[in-house]
Amino acid sequence: MKKFFFTDRLTIIVLVTLAIISLSSVLSYLYFAEKQRSTNEVSPNTEVLAVQKREILAEPPEDLTTLNILLLGYGGAGHQGGYLTDVIQVAHFNFETKLIKLISIPRDLWVSLPNGKQAKINQAFTLGENSNDYVASGGEISKQMTSLITGLPIDYFVAIDFVGFQRAIGEDLGGIKVNVPETLEDTWYPIKGEELNTCDMTPEKVAELTATSSGFELESQFECRYEHLYFEQGVNHMEGGDALKYVRSRHGSSAGDFSRSLRQQAVLKGIRDKLLSLEAFDQAPQFFETISENITTDLNLEAVKYLIPAIKDATKYEIKSVILSTDNTLVTARSSNDQSILVPQAGIDQWQEIREFIEQP
Repeated sequence: MKKFFFTDRLTIIVLVTLAIISLSSVLSYLYFAEKQRSTNEVSPNTEVLAVQKREILAEPPEDLTTLNILLLGYGGAGHQGGYLTDVIQVAHFNFETKLIKLISIPRDLWVSLPNGKQAKINQAFTLGENSNDYVASGGEISKQMTSLITGLPIDYFVAIDFVGFQRAIGEDLGGIKVNVPETLEDTWYPIKGEELNTCDMTPEKVAELTATSSGFELESQFECRYEHLYFEQGVNHMEGGDALKYVRSRHGSSAGDFSRSLRQQAVLKGIRDKLLSLEAFDQAPQFFETISENITTDLNLEAVKYLIPAIKDATKYEIKSVILSTDNTLVTARSSNDQSILVPQAGIDQWQEIREFIEQP
């Protein structure tokens, strides 16, 4: 398994459109990763997973009616915590009912990992055992963890970093129109490269602040490190950088991470509409080639022929969003090492209610 550099144009179309139309979250590395994600907590009642590769598409292709693909977004090289999957989503295709169900899994969901530790779900991707194919190995573990949570057999994964994605939106698509569901005003969006700017404070003053405060209380003392974002409710034209900032914004939302999921859905629709308006499938092979260089997947051509009709008839497929949140199946909690986490309402590692919620029509 390796990164794809496609020569089959249909394969490019299917994989890229899957990643764009079906994965609302694949637009940015949502925010700077937490400084430390490791933990040595062990669950006393852990359902331990054996890390083994499941047989993909074991049933005859002609009998295939559903397909489940795990879509992962990670920062990649140059980002702190670059292999933490801060974007985790399942694309459930039902070819009989013409339904694409997008299931968003929050990165802070607390799970028991195959290595016997407890941690946030976005650490699963970092456990890839094959150092020569780190992303592919991590993708396989992420598939198993996601299957455990959702109860769905995960057939394939598509993992995307965001090195070229901003350029693709801004240059190859020429920007997109996003219908912003609620006004976003964030006065604390970090400026890249300004993380260590002292904002004209003396070393003594910086040392004093560092000794007496931490977290956002400390960060907010250095106003010069941040810029002011404002996206008004309604239709906004966004270039690549705008779209990245819109979905990465950490402050100014009504419901934190869950609001980010809604913003990602809005950007998804903007990309979808632009692709359809440009008839990009026929007129922009360079766009697909650009995106394909940042994709790693175990999706094979056996599945492609089932996805082609979904891509060609994208406007005929119903797209339903399922966002796991504290409004339905989750509650907030603190781990024993004082991390802010999300757990099922029924308790840690109790997934049945989540599975039932996902199965609802």
